[in-house]
Amino acid sequence: MTITTLSLALAEGSFNPLHFDPSAVVLTSITFGVLFVLLSKFAWGPILGAVEAREKRIDDAIQQAEDDRASAEKTLTEYNQRVSNVESEMAALREKGRTEAEAMRREILDKAQAESKAVAASAQRDIESAKSQAIQELRAEAVDIGMAIAGKVVGRSVDSDDHRRLADQVISEVSGAGNGGATRNN
Repeated sequence: MTITTLSLALAEGSFNPLHFDPSAVVLTSITFGVLFVLLSKFAWGPILGAVEAREKRIDDAIQQAEDDRASAEKTLTEYNQRVSNVESEMAALREKGRTEAEAMRREILDKAQAESKAVAASAQRDIESAKSQAIQELRAEAVDIGMAIAGKVVGRSVDSDDHRRLADQVISEVSGAGNGGATRNN
């Protein structure tokens, strides 16, 4: 179809979108105005209310999420603080245990050394006592031997006064020889 054919078809009474019809404009304007008033009165309010309610729910959800996030951060901070406190308490307990163990070790060592010194001192006293007793026994034996020899050499029996005098003399000689020998070795 050409342009002339198109213009002929339009002239015959068919619809022409480019043709201006004032009655159609008025009718369209009235329809638009009535629909606008009806929609603004009955539909626009509920639609805006639904949109505003949805916006409020979204804002509330965002606020709740921010509050939950802040609460979670606070809880995490508290948890980290507690963990830090527990770690420092554990370190303090380890140090306290180490200190107490060291004190016990020192106490045990001191006690063992004291017991060792006491045992050594007791052993030294026992040795001195045994030494003194052995010296006494040796002196008594020396007196007896000396008396027996003196009795054989003299050829007579020694009476009690002679016995005492000879015993004192032998003891003093043995004591003098023992002390003299000890001083000579030193």
